Amino acid sequence: MLNANSAVPLYQQVAEDIKNRITSGEYSPGQALPSESRLCEQYNVSRITIRNAIADLVEQDLLITHHGKGTFVQTPKISSSLNTFKGFTVFCHENNINAYTHMLGMKRQKPNTAIMKKLELTPEDDVVYLKRLRHVNDKPVMIEHVSLPCSQFEFLLDVDMENQSLYEVIERRTGMRLEDNCYTSITLETSIATEEESQLLKFDSPQSVFVLMETVITHTGIPVHYTKQILSGRHFKFFLSNKVNQLSMNWNEV
Repeated sequence: MLNANSAVPLYQQVAEDIKNRITSGEYSPGQALPSESRLCEQYNVSRITIRNAIADLVEQDLLITHHGKGTFVQTPKISSSLNTFKGFTVFCHENNINAYTHMLGMKRQKPNTAIMKKLELTPEDDVVYLKRLRHVNDKPVMIEHVSLPCSQFEFLLDVDMENQSLYEVIERRTGMRLEDNCYTSITLETSIATEEESQLLKFDSPQSVFVLMETVITHTGIPVHYTKQILSGRHFKFFLSNKVNQLSMNWNEV
């Protein structure tokens, strides 16, 4: 019950009650909330009070509003600090996320000028190139292009990399645990998915994507690999602050 005499505004009381219903499981992830008019009757408050309560919960990432469809309970976002270097497989395992990696291609090839510079290679050097499609809960969420110096990682060409962790394979073959011995240099951009990317990520229409370019470097300054990731804009969200940089995945659509 709401307390009209409380110093706490009514909209905050409504928001707290809805939050408690979400926490208790009465409102489950993906479930639509009752209409504004129904909520007005339920709490005996004005429409503006309900709208303020919903806006507050949207701000807290507990609700999401789809215009013309209604307001829905947001699936909790899973966050990982970008200050901590972790592979995607480890990230998913630690958060109990069902992930799968499908190989789209792997070959030995000449790097372009940009990759040659990132990996400090010469025109005579080759790279091992992997193209992978990463899935979460059986839905494609990321396209990954990985280039590694052939001089160090040619053995990968003889490994079946379907649903394999690249870092685990490297650790088994070389004894080097990249997450403990490397740091990353990251550039983040946004773009519109190409036709091929849209097909692979199963977009019904052109959608925005994150383009994350990452160079992994050993603590002694030796480049290990260069990766370009195309991440579905509906599943990934980046947070930047002075305290922490975090990557968050929105599983509401997954």
